[in-house]
Order: sequence, then C-alpha cells, then structure tokens
Amino acid sequence: MRRREVVLSAALLLLVALAGLSSSLFTDIALSENNEISSGKFDIGISKDGERFYNGLKLFDFSDLMPGDEKTVTFYVKNRGDLEVSRITMTIYVNDLEDGALSPAEKEVDNTTERGELSGYLVITGLSVQHGGTTTDLTEVAGRTLRELDGKEIELFKGSLGEGEVLKIVMRIRFSPEAGNECQTDRVEVDMKINAEQ
Repeated sequence: MRRREVVLSAALLLLVALAGLSSSLFTDIALSENNEISSGKFDIGISKDGERFYNGLKLFDFSDLMPGDEKTVTFYVKNRGDLEVSRITMTIYVNDLEDGALSPAEKEVDNTTERGELSGYLVITGLSVQHGGTTTDLTEVAGRTLRELDGKEIELFKGSLGEGEVLKIVMRIRFSPEAGNECQTDRVEVDMKINAEQ
C-alpha cells in the first residue's frame, strides 16, 4: 500500500510541476525607456534693420541737434524662442550730462553745471508698434519728454507673438523748439530695456 501512495504522490507532484511549467511558458514585457522632460526656449532679440537680432545693440546716435529737429528711431523685436510671447514692455532710462565746458551763452543761464537738461526737451512725438498688418499708436506716450518717461514701463505689445514673429517699433523724437541756451553742449545717454513675458 505504501508503494501505491508513493506512486500517487509522485504522480501528483509531477502534475503540479507540469502545471507550473505550462502556466509560465507565455510571458511578455513592455518597456518605456529614456523618457525626457525639457523646457522651451524663451528668447527675444533686437535689430536695427530686421535682419540680424542681438541681445544687446546700440540703436541710435544723434549728434549736433538743433531745437526743432526731429529724428526717427526704428527697431525690431523678434521672438527667437519656441514659446509664445504675450507681452513686451520697454523702459527708458536717461542720464543727463554736460558734454564738455559750458559755452559762454550757456554759462549765463545754466544753474546745474554738473547735470544737463537735454532730456527735458526731447519730446516723443510718436511711438507705434507694427505686428502683422496692424499698426498700434501708443498715444499715451506722445507729447511726453524723455525725462518724464525715465524709469517708466511702456507697454509695447500685448497679445500673441509666436515663434519667429517680429514687431517693428517706430519712435519719433523732437528736440523742442522752446529749448534755450541751457541745453547747449548737453548730452543724454538713453538706455532702453525691452522686457518680454510669456
């Protein structure tokens, strides 16, 4: 009888082993490797001609202006990144300087011999922004002097500036005909910070 139990036990173990083997014959694996997350590039550049764009660029240099003269500054802002730009602002910073010795006519009326007065007589007569086929005049800036705008943020654009799109900005500056001898030999350094937001 023992032999029969041993044979039955062996047969049962063999069936269990075979059943275990038969359930593990089919397998499958799915892999997801080298997954990545990266951020987009947010980048603007400025240009004088709309051809080559830079992070820093001197846009204008006007000398020997006379009261009544008007100059136009044209520059371009490009979205060089792959993310949309929704807002662009410009902040103007001015530094008034006396440029050399005072002329005899200036000495008689200039009470601030360390600092020039020129930015108070340089009036923005127009500021416009072109995007696509639309031109927007920024009327809130017209008629204000560079001194009045010193450190103030000017909103140039609000909307959607896509990858590779360009804004054209045209700014007209007039040397006020009311400027007097206190502006002779004066110079003003103008810095413009263009700021973009996503």
